[in-house]
Amino acid sequence: MATLQKLRNMGPLLVIFVGLALFAFIAGDAVRLFDTHSIDTSVGSVGEQEIDAMEYQQVYNELDCFCKVSNYELPEESRQAIVWNLMSNSALYNDLAEKVGITITPEELNLVLTNGKSEFVRTSVQPQSAFRSGANFNVQFLAELIQIYEEQKLNGEMDPNVEIFFNAWKYIEREVELEILRNKVNTIAADATIANPAVAQKNFDLNNNTYTINVAFYPFNKMDIENIEVSEEEIAAALEKHQKNNPYLSNDQETRDIKYIVKQVVPSEKDLATLKADMTKYADTLRTGFDKYQKLARISRSMVPFNNFLLPKALLDPTIAAAVDTLEVNEVLGPIDQTIAVGRNEFINTYDVYMNIEKAVIPDTIMLRAITVSEVAADGTTVDVNAAADSLLNLLNNGADFKAVSSNYRTSFDSLSISTSNANEVFGIVDDIESQKDIYNAPAGKYLTTDINVQGFNGKIVFQVIEKSGNVDAFNTFVIRREKVFSSETYNEEYDKFCKFVGSCKNLAELEEKAANEASTYWVLPEKNVTTGSGIIANVPKTGDFIDWIFNEDVKPGQISSIKKCGNDDSFMAVALETINAKGYKTLTSEIAPGFTVSDFAKRNAQNDKATAQAIAEMENKGYNELKNNPKISSYTIDKVEFMKPTNVSSTMQDEVAIGAVASKLNVGETSAPFKGSNGIYVIEVTAKNAKNATFNATAEKQQIEALYNKNYTMSGVESTLNKIYPKENRVYVHF
Repeated sequence: MATLQKLRNMGPLLVIFVGLALFAFIAGDAVRLFDTHSIDTSVGSVGEQEIDAMEYQQVYNELDCFCKVSNYELPEESRQAIVWNLMSNSALYNDLAEKVGITITPEELNLVLTNGKSEFVRTSVQPQSAFRSGANFNVQFLAELIQIYEEQKLNGEMDPNVEIFFNAWKYIEREVELEILRNKVNTIAADATIANPAVAQKNFDLNNNTYTINVAFYPFNKMDIENIEVSEEEIAAALEKHQKNNPYLSNDQETRDIKYIVKQVVPSEKDLATLKADMTKYADTLRTGFDKYQKLARISRSMVPFNNFLLPKALLDPTIAAAVDTLEVNEVLGPIDQTIAVGRNEFINTYDVYMNIEKAVIPDTIMLRAITVSEVAADGTTVDVNAAADSLLNLLNNGADFKAVSSNYRTSFDSLSISTSNANEVFGIVDDIESQKDIYNAPAGKYLTTDINVQGFNGKIVFQVIEKSGNVDAFNTFVIRREKVFSSETYNEEYDKFCKFVGSCKNLAELEEKAANEASTYWVLPEKNVTTGSGIIANVPKTGDFIDWIFNEDVKPGQISSIKKCGNDDSFMAVALETINAKGYKTLTSEIAPGFTVSDFAKRNAQNDKATAQAIAEMENKGYNELKNNPKISSYTIDKVEFMKPTNVSSTMQDEVAIGAVASKLNVGETSAPFKGSNGIYVIEVTAKNAKNATFNATAEKQQIEALYNKNYTMSGVESTLNKIYPKENRVYVHF
């Protein structure tokens, strides 16, 4: 079957790589999982429903296969979070679907896959994947895949590629089914906002007028809020008022505050001196005229492979390109200390040696056609390459049709364009500069030959340059580049010192005290509100194992963990438990932002509330003309105010939603009571009211009202409610 052959053609490397990854998971981490949690084998719960560790393992494997067939590179921590979110949300929505009678039929799933409506398929299934057919899902491929899988499963002989792609499909299916459930629940919630005719009429009446108003505005920034005295009772009242609706003031699950100490190993002075001495030796070797460049690149362990190509500056590494113009042919530069930022948290930190082997002027763009002649024919017999190439050359130069002749050869191209933007890729077909120059220097129109010997392919190329245009400087530059890395001796020394330092501390207090005395060496840093699903500590890779220790019931505040290696195998860390934050409202001393506690929040809101009350009292029962003489108050006239549209306030350059709503309740000549907006306290006076003279359309008005409760707002509200009804508790969340 064509589909089976297509899967097999994905290559043995995919099978080996995925197979090894899954074996390591099953044989290693899964054993650790069940050894550690031999009694409770769940990775968490949603309400009363436990999420089983075996199912978690299966979904993790499916995601792993999906990543492999999609060429996604995801760190382990991200995969853990994706799997947990998928499983916990699926549990939420499936439970709700069962209660309200929502189901997903195979026909619905098929329709969503084929009509291009799936957000997951559009954004996460790669267009070049076997699972995609243009913009839509490739249902024919899926049907054939399932058929092959079922047949092989029945026969007990499973092709590894088939199993990988089938697991990838199962992951896609889970994501799409969750998407369908979410949309169905959202539709039910959205339907609850349907407007009735009376509401539609009221909406029309309010929106059919524009208003001209005078505004007296007391901005918050003119209130001396910070100096307002508030009592403990007022602070407590402010906290009670705000904490129910502020997510930052409560924990929806237990969290823990920790402090950590991490050491990243860097090369010592001795390491750098040794590396520089080696690079100097390589540079001196080049200066003696040594021209076995491939050998020297291998001996020096250069990070830059030697390709022996002429390349324009545009295709050279920027650090190399900066040097080539100033170097004469055979002149050696280096070793150069390169420490350059090339991106966010990405640096070049190397010693470099450069030498221009050759400079030349080459065509900026060249178009050619070519046929490759191999020393091994398609049937496995040996070919006299020179005789075959000469015969082909004579045939073409005597007027034979290129397309007709090339159809007898496995590898040929009729018109290949080589420019400064793709030369580096195209010249993978030749392995040395002589073949490259044969092509660049060839006159247009004549068929010629050049040798090719690349990746085990030995033969010749019969080619014709069709046209050339432009000229550009090109360089064949030999580069030796070595990263500044620490030696095993340096690593072991730093690790021993770190172990002795941490081991000398009995608790967190001692750790902080001793670190303060060695501020240039070690820092104890905070990490607030760590959860069981955090994955890693302080964005340092390979620190997920600390989560299990942090949430171990036997660990008490002040205790210090054992030391673990982490990062990119260049760091080690220890953590200390500082505080256990119970589920529910945070304590007054809990930080909700660095240096800003719940107590600070309550006091600030009490001051805000008191300042607002004072401003309202100052503006109460006063008209616009009286208020505009108050130096604290800004005053101006605003035209074309509407009920449904935010009103722009010129002094703040901000929109106020409340102004239009208040204006719609007033008659001409009436003045509002003081009311609170986003940026201050307002009093408005309506001076004119003008009808738009629109025609009432009940259907249009109802649609406008319902549009206010759009999908995003409805879904946000539904999920917020679901998460409160079904609190997630994943204390024994497993880190693979």
